[in-house]
Amino acid sequence: MAYFPDLASYAYANRVQPGVVHIGCGNTLTDPIFATSHFIADRTHGLWRYSDAVMHWDCYVLWPNQAKVASMYIEAAVKQSESDPWPKYWSVLLKSPNVLVLYGFAVNEVSVVLRKSGTDMRVSREMWQHWLRIGWREDCRPGLEYDAIAEISAQLAQLTLPEQTPPAAGPT
Repeated sequence: MAYFPDLASYAYANRVQPGVVHIGCGNTLTDPIFATSHFIADRTHGLWRYSDAVMHWDCYVLWPNQAKVASMYIEAAVKQSESDPWPKYWSVLLKSPNVLVLYGFAVNEVSVVLRKSGTDMRVSREMWQHWLRIGWREDCRPGLEYDAIAEISAQLAQLTLPEQTPPAAGPT
């Protein structure tokens, strides 16, 4: 399960050619976008085709199913965070009705999954304190993301990141 913050990363991960058309409005996709990898397993679910699709951010924000998809995305993220082998690589720092915060040991980054927007904000360990102070204001898209982070910023500031584990010793 992955969230893609821009069209370039989605296109690269999914081998998509330029000129992709948004499945909702029919216009060519441009940034900013909303895109995830497959997170709805049930092919008969009415929203299944949107769980591995891309759409304009503005279309997503106004979409009548936005809140439902966002809720389903965070629920899938919570379920994944509790399933082996995920906890070996990603530690849960905070789980509340509005946010799931994980720390990835191998990548040294924080993942902030938001219920309101259905997005996953990724922040490197090195940038975490800066992001908490001012960075999120620059990174978040207006509306859903910005409002979601604003509501939980005090909770995020209270988090303590786990100790970094030293790299495994290689052969000598």
